[in-house]
Amino acid sequence: MPINYRDRNLIDVALLEDSVRLYSAKLRKLQRFWIPLQKQAPRLVLSLWILGVIASLFSQSYYHWLFTAPAICLLIILEIVIEEVQIDLLLMTEETRYLLDVTHGLYTRTLSSQPRTLRKPGGPCPPSHLRS
Repeated sequence: MPINYRDRNLIDVALLEDSVRLYSAKLRKLQRFWIPLQKQAPRLVLSLWILGVIASLFSQSYYHWLFTAPAICLLIILEIVIEEVQIDLLLMTEETRYLLDVTHGLYTRTLSSQPRTLRKPGGPCPPSHLRS
């Protein structure tokens, strides 16, 4: 993502810092709810399915699947949606942190136009790696 040096005044550092705090707080709140659910959801889906099969065998009726099947599908959909929201929040947080780092680099004039590399391919080793 190229940064135009003329747009330096358009980047608000305080707003970026607030965004990082907001996304991090939302992510922590989601993970407080999501991590215990993530551990229990597969067991709950399996237990609902087993209870449904046992109820079908003993009652010879399939009406309970009108409630059991949607509950299983709802749990699976809930897992997928929460996982996507978590990924989105992680990506937004990382993007904002990156933009904040670039902005700090622009304001302190430490951002170079060329990416830093350790050494050129085929070039000599740095003196610290030479042993005599």
